[in-house]
Amino acid sequence: MMAALLLPGLAGCATVEDAPRGEDAYALVPPPPAIGMDYRISPDDVLRIQVYHEPGLSLEDAQVDAAGMVRMPLIGAVPVAGLSASEAADVIAGRLGERYLVSPQVTLFVKQAVGRRITLDGEVREPGLYPVDGRLTLSQAVALAKGPTRLAATGQVVVVRRIEGQRQAAMFDLGAIRKGEAPDPEILPGDQVIVGLSRAKAILGGALIAVPALATGFIALDGDR
Repeated sequence: MMAALLLPGLAGCATVEDAPRGEDAYALVPPPPAIGMDYRISPDDVLRIQVYHEPGLSLEDAQVDAAGMVRMPLIGAVPVAGLSASEAADVIAGRLGERYLVSPQVTLFVKQAVGRRITLDGEVREPGLYPVDGRLTLSQAVALAKGPTRLAATGQVVVVRRIEGQRQAAMFDLGAIRKGEAPDPEILPGDQVIVGLSRAKAILGGALIAVPALATGFIALDGDR
């Protein structure tokens, strides 16, 4: 089995305890880059939309519905999910400019990024779903759950992420991260963070892992294709 794990191209499977660590783990859960990407609007987000010199068309708390739409005066439902704030503002301005205003100026701000959630589980004090507001690292994510329990295995923190439609996992050493001995990887909306290998194996239901996915840095959780 160990030989198979060292040769990603070979067929085989292993348990979550064989999740890649070290450089392989950081390959797909990297530390935050110096320059952040624009946040993409998600369903349930709350937006502030201002139309210059048109207070009657401006909205202070516009919630994106489950279909990714926001309802605006005059123009009705506008699709904004998946767009950055500036892109969504341009779409709204374009709709207003088609029939109602001349060269409308629209600004949009995401007040609450409710659609960004992560799951924290395992040996943490308060497991559950947590909204992500802005950039978040692994150590910050665990802190949201009031930190690990007293007996937590902080050297075995599993991050499960959906990549190209398939759940994949990697393992990190939270103790080393806290001491500054290892980078602090970025946690993304939709990630599942499980503290403790035994808890991860129980939560994942003994899911098997396809060895070929080791070549990408994560191991793919079998049965979730």
